[in-house]
Amino acid sequence: MKTQKKKIVIIGGGFAGVNLAKKLTKSDHFEIILVDKNNYNFFPPLIYQVATGYLETSSICYPFRMLFRNKKNFRFILGELKEVIIKEKKLILSTGSIHYDWLVFSTGCVTNYFGIESIKHHAIPMKTVSDALSMRNTLLERLEEASRETNMEIRGKLLTVVVAGGGPSGVEISGMFAEMKQKIIAKDYPELKGSSGEIYLVDGLNSVLSPMSENSQQYAYDKLVEMGVKIRLNSMVTDFKNDVVHFANGDKIETKNL
Repeated sequence: MKTQKKKIVIIGGGFAGVNLAKKLTKSDHFEIILVDKNNYNFFPPLIYQVATGYLETSSICYPFRMLFRNKKNFRFILGELKEVIIKEKKLILSTGSIHYDWLVFSTGCVTNYFGIESIKHHAIPMKTVSDALSMRNTLLERLEEASRETNMEIRGKLLTVVVAGGGPSGVEISGMFAEMKQKIIAKDYPELKGSSGEIYLVDGLNSVLSPMSENSQQYAYDKLVEMGVKIRLNSMVTDFKNDVVHFANGDKIETKNL
């Protein structure tokens, strides 16, 4: 007599969700259902390269259905979780409903705006593939606008970028912006030659890459400064309105790009 397979529903197809599904599909005792609002897994450490146009989205994305193509006890459902009805062991999705025996949440994290609504509405996030594509388009639009702008003060705001957060992603995107400024913008936008516009990396802590070794922190700091990035440490962003980034210590940076 065959025992009924346990239906395990995994919400979220990031690293955790995919690796759990891979392990569980090796057992015939389980039926695995992966639910995600996207139909692909993507590699977050390279999201900054998509955001700056160095990589296409296909370079960091891989479809779930292709990833689990030969797994007979695996099923993928495209949808967003709306509600969990615990008593019925039932999930309400944006695309329907399913039942489960065991439920796993691996939804990852979202951009943290620390409760500051002005930043949430006006800053440029870099968390998802959609965010990266939106950032790429926004920055290209700002460059084109700057190339037409005759008011030097406004042009400076369009060309200035403030990156809030000195972790790995912040360090990487700041370095990429510096490289773009030196090697791409200078060549492709001759009308911007001599224009003001700086790249700032700001963080509330006293170092970049704070979870890493002191040698790594110092190396990253020195390299970014060498590339022309202006680093401000112990600088907590408190607001972003009217094209001005405000800091807890009273400092301000005028920019349209946070």
